Amino acid sequence: MISADALWQFSEQHYGRPGVAAACLELQDEYGANVNLLLLLLLLEEQGLTVDLAPFWPVLESRRGLFQHWRSLRRRLKAQLDADDYAQLLQHELELERWQQQELLAVLAGHAPGPGSGALLTYLDSLQVADAHLWQLKLAG
Repeated sequence: MISADALWQFSEQHYGRPGVAAACLELQDEYGANVNLLLLLLLLEEQGLTVDLAPFWPVLESRRGLFQHWRSLRRRLKAQLDADDYAQLLQHELELERWQQQELLAVLAGHAPGPGSGALLTYLDSLQVADAHLWQLKLAG
């Protein structure tokens, strides 16, 4: 079982790889991808595991508006805030991201992954991402 700390540490390290953050954000902005799910699926792939995505949809949908609103607010206020205030907004957003990762792990706990791969590509395909295989390589870092 993946712990919340293990997923968060993986996310910080993997997101920091060259090109990964840009790929995640472009998929988020252009296709509505959930970055936390992308990172969880990447971690599962590294462990040789795959998972059914259907149980994740209700959780993602129930939080979509909250995260879109927060990102929009932060982006709108960026130019108006000093560095400290902006850092506080960003820190709060990171806390929301960590909370969402815990929700995703709760779903995962109820729907154990199995050996294999392909959930990441399935997710990208479900978002109708053109050249999903190439995006998978970009996300791998």
